[in-house]
Amino acid sequence: MTSRGRQNSQAGFTLVEVVLAVAVLALAMVTLGQTLGASAVAYRNIDDTRQAYLVAADKLVEMQVYQQWPNTGTNDDQVTRGDREWWVRTTISAGPYPDTRRVDIEVGEMRDDDQGGLVYELASLIGKPAQEGQSFTGGQQGGGGDAGGGQDLTGG
Repeated sequence: MTSRGRQNSQAGFTLVEVVLAVAVLALAMVTLGQTLGASAVAYRNIDDTRQAYLVAADKLVEMQVYQQWPNTGTNDDQVTRGDREWWVRTTISAGPYPDTRRVDIEVGEMRDDDQGGLVYELASLIGKPAQEGQSFTGGQQGGGGDAGGGQDLTGG
């Protein structure tokens, strides 16, 4: 009888235990796959936003460096950065302060010679460039090194 008792108590897993372990493993793999897929999409979106920001920032810096007083209105343009084509819409309107302009720059990726969706938007103010011989104190003729316009700005 002892040999018969040993045959019935074989070590190992039952079919139910194996099926349950495989189901848990499959569920974990599906969850991991979805997480990796979502991470890849998020990385692509972050990279698109970063590159669109660089395109918009370049456009704004270009306007600041050339120091030309822009006319109000909207201008559409296409820019190639790296191996990607971007559309850029620059809208210039009157600023909230005298001698300022509000600049709104919208950037999106070109897809099959058509504008894709908006990826990044940048808004800024630019001031009217100083004319030759003007100082930064409101347009008075410079001289004497008095940048404060004759006012004591130290409070003393």
